[in-house]
Amino acid sequence: MNLETLVPGQIWHVRQPLKFGPLQLTTRSTIVRLAGGEVWVHSPISPAPELLSAIAEIGPVKYVIAPNKSHHLFFLPFLQACCDAQGYIAPGLADKRPDLAVFPTIPSADCAPWAAELDSLFIDGLPVINETEWFHKPSGTLILTDLLFCFGDDNSWATRIAARLLGVYRRLAMSRSMKLLIKDRAALSCCAQRILAWDVRRIVVAHGEIIDANAKQHLVEAFRHLT
Repeated sequence: MNLETLVPGQIWHVRQPLKFGPLQLTTRSTIVRLAGGEVWVHSPISPAPELLSAIAEIGPVKYVIAPNKSHHLFFLPFLQACCDAQGYIAPGLADKRPDLAVFPTIPSADCAPWAAELDSLFIDGLPVINETEWFHKPSGTLILTDLLFCFGDDNSWATRIAARLLGVYRRLAMSRSMKLLIKDRAALSCCAQRILAWDVRRIVVAHGEIIDANAKQHLVEAFRHLT
């Protein structure tokens, strides 16, 4: 679990292997250093000592985010390892994890303490995940969790086959299974349009490849079924 630089001095990421039955994949945590020096952690992974040491060199962890109803496995252990940090959880996550009910839900974009640098958007119409998306304004980086995927060749054969079947192999897209879970297509389409209005130059997904070339066009194609 090596911390890798994405945007020098501003954004880093780290991946952790996961296994779901026969599928082997990775999950990604994204770390942002805010202008004041505080560190904002998106979708934390296991707080290994070497990872915490590497993050400490960036700055003190101030905010830890559980961005949807699925990415919460390491949220509490990470916060316990960063005792001065404040955690925020996705709407509805407390129903799934009552032990996390003591944490506030992710605030609206204009009320958030990180609002000067990170814009955010709660995704309507897809209650299975209740996900919030993030846009780092200084670098043009869009940070997603499970709304879109992009699996490449660095995955196991079983994962690559599954990615092909789900329509997310070598392309940024919403998985076919996720499309079946849309409850309000019009609301989701509106959210897609708002994301497309951001000046996106780079896309970071929790599962799969980072897109840093022609990012906006990839995003347009990923949302074409909605728009």
